[in-house]
Amino acid sequence: MENPDKYVGHIVRLERNVFQRLVAQARRPVVAPDNRFLVATASRRLRKLVCYNADFRVTVSVSEVALV
Repeated sequence: MENPDKYVGHIVRLERNVFQRLVAQARRPVVAPDNRFLVATASRRLRKLVCYNADFRVTVSVSEVALV
């Protein structure tokens, strides 16, 4: 099991299908979406990461991201 704390403070990319779903569900259109997110916090118990970029805040599983 991978430790989600190692992602905190690092830049990650979401998997392509997760990012496309996020952009499609956006309330306002995003002109040039950027698939780079800063991991703000992690939950070891749930294995979830809270990530931010200029347009989105998203909670994703550790398995849905890759370190940049």
